[in-house]
Amino acid sequence: MASSPTSLSRLKLSDRDLALLCVPAAYVDCTSSISDLDEADQTGETSHLLSLVLTDRVKAVNKDKSPASWGGRVITSMAELQEKQYPFWRNIGRLQIEVADDTGRVAYLNSFAPWGWRSTEVGSKVHFLGTVKRFGGNLYVEPGADQPHSGAIGGIWARYLGMPGRVTGEAVTSAVYAVLDKEAAYLKCERHIVAAMQLDEAGVLACVQYDLADLAEGVPVFSTLRELLVALHRPVSVAAGERALQLAQRIDAASIRTAARTQSKRQPHRDAPLIVPDQQVLDLAAMQAETLTDDQRAAILGIARALRSPVPMNGLIPGDVGTGKTLTFLLPAIVAHQNGASVVIMAPTIILANQIAKQILRRFAGEIRGVERVEAGRKIQNRDHILVGTSGLTSACAKAGIVPNVLVMDEQHKLSVQTRGALVGPATHVIEATATPIPRSLATVFFDGMQVFTLRQAPVERSITSHIVDVRSRGAVTRAIRETIAAGRRVLVIYPRVDSAEVTRKAKASKEGAQLDLGAATEDTTRTAQGVVDAAATFEQAFPGKVVALHGLLSDGEKDVAIQQITSLEKPLAVASVVVETGIDIPDIGLVVIRDADRLGLSQLHQLRGRLVRNGGAADFFMMVESIDALEDAALERLMACKLTTNGFRLAEIDMKQRGFGSYVDDSQTGSSQGVFRLTKIAPADFLGIATATAAAGEPGAADVEDANEADVLMRRVRGEVEKLRQAVAAGESLVSPVVRDEPALQGKGRTPPGSFKAAAPVRRPTQPASQARPGAQVRPAPAAPSGQQLGFRLLPARPEVRAQANLAPVMGRFPSPVSRAPVASAPLPPGAMERIRAGFDFSSAEPLPASTAKIDPAAVPGFPPRRAFPPRS
Repeated sequence: MASSPTSLSRLKLSDRDLALLCVPAAYVDCTSSISDLDEADQTGETSHLLSLVLTDRVKAVNKDKSPASWGGRVITSMAELQEKQYPFWRNIGRLQIEVADDTGRVAYLNSFAPWGWRSTEVGSKVHFLGTVKRFGGNLYVEPGADQPHSGAIGGIWARYLGMPGRVTGEAVTSAVYAVLDKEAAYLKCERHIVAAMQLDEAGVLACVQYDLADLAEGVPVFSTLRELLVALHRPVSVAAGERALQLAQRIDAASIRTAARTQSKRQPHRDAPLIVPDQQVLDLAAMQAETLTDDQRAAILGIARALRSPVPMNGLIPGDVGTGKTLTFLLPAIVAHQNGASVVIMAPTIILANQIAKQILRRFAGEIRGVERVEAGRKIQNRDHILVGTSGLTSACAKAGIVPNVLVMDEQHKLSVQTRGALVGPATHVIEATATPIPRSLATVFFDGMQVFTLRQAPVERSITSHIVDVRSRGAVTRAIRETIAAGRRVLVIYPRVDSAEVTRKAKASKEGAQLDLGAATEDTTRTAQGVVDAAATFEQAFPGKVVALHGLLSDGEKDVAIQQITSLEKPLAVASVVVETGIDIPDIGLVVIRDADRLGLSQLHQLRGRLVRNGGAADFFMMVESIDALEDAALERLMACKLTTNGFRLAEIDMKQRGFGSYVDDSQTGSSQGVFRLTKIAPADFLGIATATAAAGEPGAADVEDANEADVLMRRVRGEVEKLRQAVAAGESLVSPVVRDEPALQGKGRTPPGSFKAAAPVRRPTQPASQARPGAQVRPAPAAPSGQQLGFRLLPARPEVRAQANLAPVMGRFPSPVSRAPVASAPLPPGAMERIRAGFDFSSAEPLPASTAKIDPAAVPGFPPRRAFPPRS
């Protein structure tokens, strides 16, 4: 059967002959089989290649569970059954077939695909991979889901699995076997490998076979790529196949590195050097309300130095959540703009683009010519302003003939390769920022050739306590929400889904049940998992007028209104989807609760936790699941790792070791992550081995070594804590301890933490020398704690009058109405601020900003529609 064009396209193959680049998932030794059932493991734990004889005895059961019969007589003969035509077979749902070994000992096999046995001759040997289990006085054999084809018996079976949900293993097998004997296919694949590696054949093999001195006996050394490809699909031994598969993975790793290096390589250009003096950057930094961290200072000066270079920069700013990436790229970009450079800033979402534009306006209104928030489909009003927008900037700049000197892409992993490359000219400096902490082992691979400015330190000090709870702790979570709102702070409750849905979870099968029938040994449990929309409605009943929903199905204007309501504390409780993961900056969120946290990845959990106390302080983070008892160990370990550390780089190391490179190997992120082979599972060791062999990675820094080592230590601790948690749950212990924290305790260390806020400086250039005004050189006073106001929360017993109201349908449980308390006012944007952003504004006069008002009317802001009135959900 030839491979279909659909299969080829999903495998990203341009030619059928390149199907030889699809690698097997595993190799199974089929050179010998068991034909004596006494030699098999009869506990059902071990899979064997069995060779048994099909006897004539059979029990056929119809789909209505009645015995299959003919002429009023139950059929018990396989030969008789095989004589019947298709209409008769169509009603059969299951066969219990008798097979025998060479000694005559019989076993029984249940088949739910009866038609496949119609052509199997009685008395012939059948070969299959399966388990043997004694149940009562009988033996039962259970064939595996995947079976070797007839040509693999007596040799090594190369097993292809395909891509779940996209390409089946059968389709891949057909594609490979269709070209396995074609000489032209091998030649095309060899040329493809050589071109991707940018080496000749000998160079490719030398690059990936760097461990010849450590090879075990019997493992082959390949002298040609043809030998490697043959061993990949038709190995003479399992060891030979596994070695070929290992080298294919290394070739993939090396080709990805080569592509990354080629993509990042830039040529000198006469228009590339920009005027970005260090002194001017430091002066601008000294005017900001916060003190730069050492990481920020080093990154800002490094970017300024690169902007002065005749070689256009390809820069990357990876940083942990809350490390100040936006200010880090804004400072050198603003100075470049002040000295005549054109600056374009692109964000993946309108919300994030609006926030960046507002931040530029707030911080640098008197220092820039203007900032323009470019909307999709609109013309650029003033090309001399700093342009901020989403992917629509590409067409707007193209129509205006603008090729920026500096292109900044925030949250670059959310932007496609095509979007990122459309605005880059031969002299354009590119700065990409990502909120994903990238370990050095990744940076040296996917961003080889880029200048990486890593941010590890947070500009403000935060104390976040993480909890793992299930629905049995709903009372504690309810009290935490109530107390946080009563304290005048914001609460964020996150649901993985927007709409409610039926969720089915398979319980773990017991060993006793699994031994007889692996497929039917699970008991499914189904529940309704609430989504944002329904949960927000329920919360609204408990907290009237204080709840706002925020999710991806809202229009951009509705999202903006929702964020404004949360920020102003008009509605302090936000029920949201994971749309808040990327870049949304809401100040002073004191509590985040994630429902069904086990359905989110480690990176997502860490990013969502990063929404807490963005300006510093204490907060709590609840990861709530339906039942801790029912969680698989891997899911619970993921939550526990998030609970035990807030270090994003260590969590990234753990995530990388558990899942491989995961989302890092993604065309939308790097643009160079498609290797030569298909279906490979590239491990970190493949990249690190290639990097070491080519002496391109250099010596890792102390922080990187510490992250890698601490990640290993943390995982050992995680497994121990998981066991303790399971014991605590079994003993009925409380999973949440009362927490009372005060912000002064965070700062009572005899010094001001880096990034503590000082009094806002006037918008003018400092007169003191930069050596005196250097960020980090002064100890700035920390803000006083709010009078008597706790920034954490206390888990107090519910008051009687509140308990009496707790009669609503559960969201995570019952959420009683909070004690009435006036909201704490916050300072919104000045009136007319959005008009300046959208239409562009001339700041040359450096006029003072208008005084704050109560609130911007969204209906009066161009491009921001008024909030819609939605009919109640039926």
